[in-house]
Amino acid sequence: MVTRLMVVDQHQLMIDTLDAWLRSNAPDLVVTAGFISVPSQLQQEALAGLSVTVAVLGTLDHRANLIPAVRQLVQAGLRVVVLATALDRWDAGAVRSAGALAYVPKAAGPEHTEMAIRAAASGQEYLHPDVAAGTEGRTAARIALSPREQLLAELYLGSDALSVRGVADAMGISEQTVKAHLHRIRQRYATAGIKLGNVISLRKQLSIDGWIS
Repeated sequence: MVTRLMVVDQHQLMIDTLDAWLRSNAPDLVVTAGFISVPSQLQQEALAGLSVTVAVLGTLDHRANLIPAVRQLVQAGLRVVVLATALDRWDAGAVRSAGALAYVPKAAGPEHTEMAIRAAASGQEYLHPDVAAGTEGRTAARIALSPREQLLAELYLGSDALSVRGVADAMGISEQTVKAHLHRIRQRYATAGIKLGNVISLRKQLSIDGWIS
């Protein structure tokens, strides 16, 4: 059975390289369409004409575009595989929360990409072993965060921090909801006996406790 793919990566060379490798090693996985960015008008009707079922999402212009891109592809009815430029366990959790089925670092090689695509085509999740191992041994947190809170904290206070507006857009929520989540996280620390008076101290504590990068 042939699985037809749409590949999105800002580098055309990556699209062509993946296409060539699949043609030689996995001819039942066919790259039907390639784009350097997610099309602005991505509708199920248009995809039906291409018979595309899986989207492989690679490098985008900005990291902040990753979660919205995953959501857009999922909403269009596609099963999404994310090919990461570099291994990042926070991105791995974020894209899976957004609906992606698979996450693979590009450096892992095309064999792992193939396994991820096959898993996604079957509706199964695939997380590269190195990514899964990266979640082990994390510093024990003093407070508990839900996956959604963890994503929000990483987007707002992590190494590639966004504004409140940017976090709201990335997560599809209001700015007020972002602020409410941050307030609850700060309150949770206060209950644990740790008073955090500003954003800098909150960022430092979340980093110490292993919640953000």
